[in-house]
Amino acid sequence: MSVRNILLLVAALLITVGTGLLARSWLNSQRVETAAPAPTPVRVSAYVLVAEIDVPAGTFLKKEHIRWQAWPDEAMPETYIVRQDGEGEEIADQEVLGAVVRRGITAGEPIARGRIIKSGDRGFLAAVIRPGFRAMAVRIDATSSIAGLGLPGDRVDVILTHEIKRGKTIRRASETVLGNVRILAIDQSVNDQGGEVRVGKNATLELTPKQTEMLTIVSDMGKLSLVLRSLAKDEEELERLANSDEPLAETDPERGQTYTWDSEVSRLIWQPSNANKDIVQVNRGNESKELRFNKRQ
Repeated sequence: MSVRNILLLVAALLITVGTGLLARSWLNSQRVETAAPAPTPVRVSAYVLVAEIDVPAGTFLKKEHIRWQAWPDEAMPETYIVRQDGEGEEIADQEVLGAVVRRGITAGEPIARGRIIKSGDRGFLAAVIRPGFRAMAVRIDATSSIAGLGLPGDRVDVILTHEIKRGKTIRRASETVLGNVRILAIDQSVNDQGGEVRVGKNATLELTPKQTEMLTIVSDMGKLSLVLRSLAKDEEELERLANSDEPLAETDPERGQTYTWDSEVSRLIWQPSNANKDIVQVNRGNESKELRFNKRQ
């Protein structure tokens, strides 16, 4: 083989090897560029208090309304309620339990301090009252206030016990004048998280303007008693909430429907002959007369 051919063969080998090395280097660089970067682990060192469920305005916050959510170790607003990793959850008891929501908070949304108002803060009671309602205080005692078992946020019925004069006969009766009324406060206490039995002398109730007028009258008619209702909603109320656009909204107080005469509870009290009759008073000009109808059994 001539020297010329040998040189050409060596040159071809060098070109081939160089081209292969360049191609390999280029492919390796492309792999590095297209490879997805490894995810940077998010270090969680803090937890933020958020709403567990949708909480409408005017709600007394309880433990079932809140939960702690892990939060990235980044700057966060100072209004958030935060606890560091390893700290206890008692901070929530001090910050929010017993407080009232100023504006509705949706599930998963952080509970900012500006969205709640705590007992003792100025304007607390005004924040508790729903728009269109009024707060009215009534005098109570250990018996009429269900022995301290009623707490702010509970629901009660208001029962009036009074005497009724019919002719020469004086009858006694009790009737439910208002039902499903929310307690806003007992005396000056609006905290339902204390756990202590407290017999107050005044109860503040949430009522419509018309119902405040009714309660003002019945307060002078006889003795008022508060009857505690169950936290579980009855079938009628559940059906109403299911068909409502705001299923979490507070239910409204309502006019009572039932009553009981003294003769219904004591066998020793004489029952008038017209006890089984409905009496209707008819007034026409200067004339007034009573019409009696037999009650339906």
